[in-house]
Amino acid sequence: MTNINISDTTAHPLAKYSNHLEFNGYQIQEDEELLICRHSRKANLILRHVADRGVLISTLYSCEPDVTRINLLEYVNQLNSELIFIKAYISEDEEETNLIMETFFEGEYNRTNFSILLDNIDYDMDIFEQNEFTRKYLQ
Repeated sequence: MTNINISDTTAHPLAKYSNHLEFNGYQIQEDEELLICRHSRKANLILRHVADRGVLISTLYSCEPDVTRINLLEYVNQLNSELIFIKAYISEDEEETNLIMETFFEGEYNRTNFSILLDNIDYDMDIFEQNEFTRKYLQ
């Protein structure tokens, strides 16, 4: 019997990541080149396909409006000194300020390597959650 393979060009560019994350308990919402992944006990993730490069993985948190910019920047600097696999930065616009944390998965999907990346994200998210200012500065 011949295996039927659907061409990767006809599938969503993040289909394998979507299946992997669904298996790990995430609720997935697909867009053209984006996955919004929600989990009841883990960080929500946004996966963005970067053609011929890999996948950018982000999570974002709204900042409390009364926290001063200098305090946010010091907090992010402290986070970046402690986090190993994720980088953090502040994104501001006229309406809101967000903390964005990102990492990158290079190359094509690989189940083992993507599982390791998810473990690395969880490791850094534990550090993030234990930071004394995370609950004070974020909504």
